[in-house]
Amino acid sequence: MTAFLIVLAVLLFLLLLPIGAHVIYDENGVVVRAVFGLIQIQVVPGKPKKPKTPEQIAEEKRKRAAEKAEKKRKKQIKKLQKREKPQKKKPLGALLEEFLPLIRLGLHALADLRRLPTIHKLTVRVTYGGADAAQVAMNYGLAWSIIGAGMALLGRALRIKKQDVQALLDYDCREMRVTADAVVTCNLLRILCYLVHYGVKALKILVENKKKTKAVQQNESSSS
Repeated sequence: MTAFLIVLAVLLFLLLLPIGAHVIYDENGVVVRAVFGLIQIQVVPGKPKKPKTPEQIAEEKRKRAAEKAEKKRKKQIKKLQKREKPQKKKPLGALLEEFLPLIRLGLHALADLRRLPTIHKLTVRVTYGGADAAQVAMNYGLAWSIIGAGMALLGRALRIKKQDVQALLDYDCREMRVTADAVVTCNLLRILCYLVHYGVKALKILVENKKKTKAVQQNESSSS
């Protein structure tokens, strides 16, 4: 019993563990860190790769050529099999009738997918500067209007817990600078619920399509 409870506790921990990415963009470029709970591991930029030896390069070329030849051979075999077993094509109307429910379900799934991850903290700084003070001030006002409209749209599209987006004035700055910092995570439980929910719906549609196809085939055989 104790072992079962320990396994259950570990599974719950893994299901609820936040996983995602911490993305930073500044004058030094893009930095991406993989997030596992409180642990962050840098992914981009990665460690510099050692230069390959001529033998390694030749071996990689040989492997790529062998894989390409194998793919070509399999493709030719499939073509021959299709020629030997010609299949009766379904009318285009029947295909559309079967796929339309799946297309609708896919659109709903995409709409819900954007709400799956959580942005825990979004920080953006847009710094304006330049020699012309009037132009800089005008750009500053324009930036705030764009930020207001953009964040309203982003807030409706994504789940953002905390955001700090600002436009800054710096007359010593001769060009526009943008810095961003975002932590995006999700947990396995939410992903599994999402996959099960839409997987069951897709399975129901496929079963219904199969039943309809069988009924049509039976009608055709009985009429003939």
